[in-house]
Amino acid sequence: MLPNTLKVLIIGPLETLEESRDTLNSLAMIGYHIGVLGAVAMGAGKSPGQPDRSSQEHLLEEVRNRVKADGPDIIILTVDDEELRARIMGLMQPQMRLLDPFVLNIVQCLKDVSRQLASANIRLQTVELMKEVLMSGPETSIMVVDEDLKIVEINNAILDRTKLSHEVCIGRTCHWVIKKEMKPCSSRGEKCAVQEVMQKGRSVHTVREERRKDGSIRYFTISSYPLPKDEHGKAHVMIVWKDVSQQMRPVLKRQAQSIRESFTHTLQQDKMTALGKLASAAAHEINNPIQGILAFAKLMRESFDKESLNQEEMERFRSYLDLIAVESQRCGKIVQGLLSFSRKKDLKKSAVDLTALFEDIALLMANRMKLQGITLHVAKPAITPPVYCDGDQIKQALLNIILNSVEAMPEGGVITVSIVPHPDGKSLIIRMGDTGPGIPKNVQSKLFEPFFTTKENGKGTGLGLSVVYGIMWQHGATIDVQSTEGEGATVVVTLPIYSEATP
Repeated sequence: MLPNTLKVLIIGPLETLEESRDTLNSLAMIGYHIGVLGAVAMGAGKSPGQPDRSSQEHLLEEVRNRVKADGPDIIILTVDDEELRARIMGLMQPQMRLLDPFVLNIVQCLKDVSRQLASANIRLQTVELMKEVLMSGPETSIMVVDEDLKIVEINNAILDRTKLSHEVCIGRTCHWVIKKEMKPCSSRGEKCAVQEVMQKGRSVHTVREERRKDGSIRYFTISSYPLPKDEHGKAHVMIVWKDVSQQMRPVLKRQAQSIRESFTHTLQQDKMTALGKLASAAAHEINNPIQGILAFAKLMRESFDKESLNQEEMERFRSYLDLIAVESQRCGKIVQGLLSFSRKKDLKKSAVDLTALFEDIALLMANRMKLQGITLHVAKPAITPPVYCDGDQIKQALLNIILNSVEAMPEGGVITVSIVPHPDGKSLIIRMGDTGPGIPKNVQSKLFEPFFTTKENGKGTGLGLSVVYGIMWQHGATIDVQSTEGEGATVVVTLPIYSEATP
């Protein structure tokens, strides 16, 4: 046996043998290993304190044999019988000890006192912890919850907030009191601080944002601390909310400013990438009218060598000048579009005509689509109300989407754009679909992640659609991608309609 092991023999009626377990547990608590040799049971049906003579002799004979064979350190007698006690002591060796019912009762009383002291100590620790938390400021809310998610204690700050009385809250589940929900937070996919503390066995800290009915936003630190088990063996968790809105505002303001600057920089980078592609296509687009202008200029120059011009030649000159004007205007529009697209601007929303926007995109993309054999078809209702947005940024977003479709169809195809009113009457739905290879399912969930790209190394930054998402988010718009692999892809954007009531 192990060192400090006590060999124990138990004597008593069958119905009292279980009671000796508490005594054995007490001995184990003070550093002893318990080795139960066995139990000598008194006859069933006999009075525990008054066994008959024959059964007592049989019992003593069995005890004598066990003492000689096993040499127990402790004999536990569970019945109050002085004669039996005296006779058993006569069988014991000097180093052996006898625990009778009187001693067992003392041990049980000591255990009860110890349990009560432990419970009082736990409550004292909880009170001290609560006092320490309360000293941290008036904006602090405290709640003690047991492992069944039932509230054991709650302070006035939460009572004021929930408009409930102390008596109503005690014994009810925390999710009902705080959120008026019958099911636990974890069943709704939310994190449960109590369960998290129980699983990890340590304190857990987080920050939560809360939007109030009046539109204000409050920020809370939520700290959950494990508490010692109570006298019934139940674990408890203390949850502390502290309103840190005042402290968080300057921090969040700095973070928001940093994010805005970072997004603006990324936006400009993406714009320059797209501009490079457009400039390459525009160079070819501008080349044709410039060649025409050059040819007409040479023809007119040759005509000036004559001494006079007849009426027919004058008419031809006029047609040449008209063509030169038209082609020059076309070049100017392309260059103007590129310049407008490249400019770095702050977000300025106004009423924007989507039809004109897509006409600009078609002009910028015309040559590239022609070279790849791609047709752009824009179907729109007879009357399209203007949308409320920053025209340049939305043009960049829509152009990025069209560019993605063009790059997905190197062998040609069709891009169809439709603009229809949303059923809510407050926005327009823009659908941009292509006849390309579609988007694999495992890729669709990552499309708007920064730096995610399906293109070969060096052919894509992975910023295109993440920037598009950022632009849409800034405008309070939505964007969704619908695709079946092998059947093309459709990007759906909703933009708010401009009205005179728009701020």
